[in-house]
Amino acid sequence: MGALVLQFSMGLVYVWGALTPYVRAHDHWSPLLIGAVWAGSPVGYSIGMVVAGRLADRLPPRRICWAGLAFMGFGLAVALTLPSGLTFPVFYTGIGLGMGGGIGMAGSVAAATQAFPRRVGTVGGAVTASYALAALVQVPVASSLAPALGWVGALRVLGAVLVLLAAAALAWMPALPVPHRPADAPLPEAPLRMFLRPLILTGFLVEVCTGPVGSDAFVNIVTYARGIGIPQLLATSGLLAASAGNAVGRLFGGAAADRFGVDRVLAVVLGANLVAALLLWQLSAPLLLVAAAAAGIGFGGAAGVLSRLAAQAAPEAPNSAFGLLFPGYSIGSLIGPLVGAVIGIAPAGWLAMGGFPAAGLLVLAYRASKQKGHRPQAAPLVHGPKA
Repeated sequence: MGALVLQFSMGLVYVWGALTPYVRAHDHWSPLLIGAVWAGSPVGYSIGMVVAGRLADRLPPRRICWAGLAFMGFGLAVALTLPSGLTFPVFYTGIGLGMGGGIGMAGSVAAATQAFPRRVGTVGGAVTASYALAALVQVPVASSLAPALGWVGALRVLGAVLVLLAAAALAWMPALPVPHRPADAPLPEAPLRMFLRPLILTGFLVEVCTGPVGSDAFVNIVTYARGIGIPQLLATSGLLAASAGNAVGRLFGGAAADRFGVDRVLAVVLGANLVAALLLWQLSAPLLLVAAAAAGIGFGGAAGVLSRLAAQAAPEAPNSAFGLLFPGYSIGSLIGPLVGAVIGIAPAGWLAMGGFPAAGLLVLAYRASKQKGHRPQAAPLVHGPKA
């Protein structure tokens, strides 16, 4: 439970998409700067995940969770005390919700998978789903507070409450030991050598391709919908639909990966991204919620499968593999709003964004061809002496 509450608190990053209209209207930040604030989170997340994923195979998970919360509190304190176009991408998302989020996610997934080793995908998906579910609560709260307190004031209230909530949950969280490692188990490979394993490298590339459509939608779907004449209430509902799809994709993506295999789930995730891009290209009011939900499912499902993907690729060091795979997802999340800012919030931009999931399907097909005929066989049965 402590890991779930910590992830819920760090889901504050999704509130940025709901507050961008206020930032544009009152502080006149450029689209590129607004996209850079969102992009700071994937950059910091990648750094935090690589380091903390390696440490999670060597340290107790609760200690790593506390470190993530410390980064979150420090980053939010600096950015919300001195809000500017510099402190927000560097401290708010880069250090606070980026590095803090990555470290906290590594600790949370390590704790969950240690507690439920036979359901790695399911519990990993549940942890990342808690991160995504935060938007369904926090976005309406932030939208209600912003008119009275301003967008910075709304973030100050939410940030303070969430840091305290996470601290209380971690204080209550049971202390788990260092992950068990058999005495005769080989040491984990060096990070670069592990990264070059075919299952990790191709998984990383597929994850890169799953992020752009959904992350661009989270930042720009409200502004895009308003620009083509969709009413404010329905436009904001589009963000909530994306948030719901994100949570559902994470939760069921992990469980489905346990049951059906990672590659099949990734194919569905990439398909959802492609459908979302095509619907957003031809967006109308009746299609908004469907397009947003598809973008959210495609964005969230890719995160939900990561724990199972890591365990499959490196069963002797799954946390280290998780730390190497998650930056692929983070890079895709980084690319989305930046490419969207360069292309512009226009229908053609969404069509271009559909090239990413299309490329991901090609990588997935290549990955399947390399695995064909090389699947590990079950160990032969060893029979005891006959009675």
